[in-house]
Amino acid sequence: MKVTITLLVVLALANAGMVQKFPLTYGGKRSIMNIMVEVENKIKAHSPLDTIKGSPQNKEHTMKSMELKRLNAKAKLLTEELKLKMLLAHSKSPMVILKTSNILLKKTQATIGETENILNTVSLHIGLINDARKEDTQSYNRGAVTFNDAINAIDDSLDLAAALAKGKASLIQVADMTTKLMKSSVATKMNKAFMAPLAALAQITQEDDAAGAAERLAQLLQTLRTNVEEAWASYTAENTNALALFTQQKDLYLASQARLDASKGRLSNKAENLQGVISVQTAVAQAASNKKQRNQTLWDDAADLCHSFDVEYQAVTAGRRQELVLVQELERLAERRAAEQQ
Repeated sequence: MKVTITLLVVLALANAGMVQKFPLTYGGKRSIMNIMVEVENKIKAHSPLDTIKGSPQNKEHTMKSMELKRLNAKAKLLTEELKLKMLLAHSKSPMVILKTSNILLKKTQATIGETENILNTVSLHIGLINDARKEDTQSYNRGAVTFNDAINAIDDSLDLAAALAKGKASLIQVADMTTKLMKSSVATKMNKAFMAPLAALAQITQEDDAAGAAERLAQLLQTLRTNVEEAWASYTAENTNALALFTQQKDLYLASQARLDASKGRLSNKAENLQGVISVQTAVAQAASNKKQRNQTLWDDAADLCHSFDVEYQAVTAGRRQELVLVQELERLAERRAAEQQ
């Protein structure tokens, strides 16, 4: 009997050490020592052992409660795993948006560069046609002065012809007028038109009929004046057409420049918006990454805790089963001892 009691005490102490190693809280549990004291008291008082008999059922209930807690813990871990997977899936969205925005930003910036190149080309063309028009205007102004000087020279020659008809002109005046007409001929590039009046003016002093020669010179000069006026009118018309063409081309270039400027502005706004999206999505992605890392840490900790719980549960469950065997043995010995004392 003493050996049995000693064995029970040793097993109880071993079980107590195991409980201390895996400290878990279980409701309604009782130690072996308490049960032994309770049995001794029941035997001395000749009381029934029903409450002690209920101890194994209490232990089974305790183990079922432990199993339920373990299942609940696993369910919680599975829920956290699902949340983590959902977070990982959600964290991919900012990365996709960020990658797409970077691609669009590069394309937009490239388009802005091409637009700026076209704008520079258009501006260059506008500068070239402005310079060309400036030169044409200056050339027209010089031509206008040339034609005006030619007409003035012709008018002076008509006055000289009238003076010659009256015999009031000198050879020096004739020579000066010849020089003016020759200069006008070269300036207006109308040599053929000036040829007949110049020849008549050169021979007028050698004519016997001065009045008749002067009249023929006047007719030639009048015809020359008409030709010069027509040439000037034609030159003015060409200049007007050139000016209209210049205005049309310039308007087209300016319209293209305005459209390109507007396009560049829209592209710049788009680039700024994309940069804003990139900044926001970078922050979102970083936050998601931080949250992912935090949840991964929580997941790892929860997995470690679950493993520790399983280890402790198995150890304590083994101890409770040993306790159940000891309680059953104690019950048998107590009944046997009670029977012997009767």
